[in-house]
Amino acid sequence: MDYKKLISKVKSVRNYKNKTVDIEVLDELKNFYEKGKKLINDIEIEVFIKGKEDVFRQIKGDAGYKENMIEAPHYIIILSEEKKYYIENTGYAGQGLILKSYELGLGSCWITFKDGDLIKKNLGIDSDKKLTAIIALGYAENETKVIDDSKLQYNPSKADIKIVENNVSYRLGVEDIVFMNEWGKCADADELQNWGLFDGFEYARLAPSTLNRQPWRFIIDDNLVVLSIRKDANINEYEDKIDTGIVMLYFESIIDSTLFDITWVMGKPEKTYNIPNDYMIVGYSKI
Repeated sequence: MDYKKLISKVKSVRNYKNKTVDIEVLDELKNFYEKGKKLINDIEIEVFIKGKEDVFRQIKGDAGYKENMIEAPHYIIILSEEKKYYIENTGYAGQGLILKSYELGLGSCWITFKDGDLIKKNLGIDSDKKLTAIIALGYAENETKVIDDSKLQYNPSKADIKIVENNVSYRLGVEDIVFMNEWGKCADADELQNWGLFDGFEYARLAPSTLNRQPWRFIIDDNLVVLSIRKDANINEYEDKIDTGIVMLYFESIIDSTLFDITWVMGKPEKTYNIPNDYMIVGYSKI
């Protein structure tokens, strides 16, 4: 996939045409996930693509922003083993499916839910795995405006949604989110260009985040890129972890396509980098 093109153009879609997607396209989407790169290989995930008749009425009132369920011809349902970092893993996998959907000419949108067990029961899903994501899927109606943050649909904080014209508005710059060696020492864009890292951060900053809060900060320390996420009182743990998985996907995909393959290691490296109390280190990768 052309990740630069997809990341710069993908948008969240709330309104869909009343048209089913060809089975060949849906099969290609599922095949992409089954054969694609994973964030954590030993976490088992199941991905189902179900039609509107099997999902919409069954969970209407129990899912959607302010319980307003998005009506779409199809829905991606993600179930996961409950292991350490399984939610970050879902964020990575789910956003990968969203990017692939866009490449195939489809629109998509994350959908909020509160009670995964209730949703599973209403959908007739008999599984020990956790329900970790619902994503609306279909052909987008022509819209003049879209949600800037493709994950606001699962936001349980009930904050107002800001509507913007594209998915690059109101974004922090690379020099605002990347530090050198320790917290607060802003990276120089020219240096990042010389090292071939600028594009990775440039596209990572376009990652959707809850309430478009842009919580990610990176620290470059010799051969490590360290990722931290801001902790906000009105953002729950699920949202933090989904945001983490998505920004990891964006950075990794661009570096993989422009330089070399990288792998994220979840958790903290040995150094603390003077991270402030309202941030937490969530992972790092070697470059």
